[in-house]
Amino acid sequence: MTPASGATPAESLTPVTPQSDDIALTPKWLRIGASWGWRFLVIAAVTVVLWQIGARLSLIVVPLILAVLFTSGLSPFAEWLISKGWPRWLGSLTALLSLVLVILGLLFLVGAQVALQSSQLVAAATEGVKSLLSWLATGPLQVSDDQVNQWINQIVTYAQQSSEQIASGLASAGSTVGSFFAGLATCLFATFFFLKDGHRIVNSFERIIPTHAVSAIEPSMRGGWTSLTSYVRAAVIVAGIDGIGAGLGALFLGSNLWLAITAFTFVCSFVPLLGALVAGTVATLVVLVTLGFVKAIIMLIVFVLVMSIESHVLQPLVLGKAVEIHPLIVLLGISAGAIIAGITGALFAIPLVAFVNGCIKGAELDEAERARRSRGLSLPRSRPEASGSPFRWGRRGAKLDA
Repeated sequence: MTPASGATPAESLTPVTPQSDDIALTPKWLRIGASWGWRFLVIAAVTVVLWQIGARLSLIVVPLILAVLFTSGLSPFAEWLISKGWPRWLGSLTALLSLVLVILGLLFLVGAQVALQSSQLVAAATEGVKSLLSWLATGPLQVSDDQVNQWINQIVTYAQQSSEQIASGLASAGSTVGSFFAGLATCLFATFFFLKDGHRIVNSFERIIPTHAVSAIEPSMRGGWTSLTSYVRAAVIVAGIDGIGAGLGALFLGSNLWLAITAFTFVCSFVPLLGALVAGTVATLVVLVTLGFVKAIIMLIVFVLVMSIESHVLQPLVLGKAVEIHPLIVLLGISAGAIIAGITGALFAIPLVAFVNGCIKGAELDEAERARRSRGLSLPRSRPEASGSPFRWGRRGAKLDA
């Protein structure tokens, strides 16, 4: 049997199937979109399953995530102590206790300041309420005393009718307090073991993963950890500057609660953009009650300046260089996290975005390095290194590459 005229022997022997005809007739953009689509659906399905598991195990998952964040911030100090000859367990424990002592010291100073000023705060609050009632009566609203008394009676009546709901709410609050301390203990223990045995934990995961997969995952994990560590350091710097700025403003105005305002602003600033807004609102209300309307306006101006410095100076120079995340992505990430998981979601959204962003960049850098090596180029290593990290990925992969 001879080949058809005008056709090469290879072409005449190539079978033509309906599948190859379908591929030839399908537009390239549709094939690419379908390829991306089913992969996206698989990732979305896995994410939903992991989310459902995490929601059911939130009392374990949330403390573990906090422990990872604490580990990323404390690991450079712990690794420095270990490099100076300290035993690994002692360096890890010292780093963790340093964090605990700093937090307890701040709580003690704030509590002592509030306790010392309690009588003055009560008197100032009473005077502030009287001034508010006087303004309601003599100001543009012209609210009479009878209307004010009627509002107070309505509040008292509502509280009496809702006594059962209030009691159940208090019981729920007691349960929440117990869960908080249980989660805190889990977080502290996990942080210690992450600092001390992070490399062993990673190696235990590597044993159940194929060697070639470890070699492929390692660059992403290194990049993600480096990005997360940079974010935590930058977030601490930004929060510290915000807290100091707000505290100095309150101290300049003569507020006796300047230390409490400093600490509260520092904690709230770990939620980018929205945290400073919440802290500014609370601080302005405190100054309004204790120092009057004029100084409250000045305190509000101070917070506007602090937020402006954070948005236009600190975010681009510190956070921007650390994780390279656009402010719009920060805002959308916080909003999505708050919608999905409330305050917890808003707190963890940006660290998660930073980690994923670092994983993607780490994978891209590794692909670029492999492409250079395939062309015979010998270039310096550009893969992001997680210096001082207790989590050491890719030991098996490194041996394979060697």
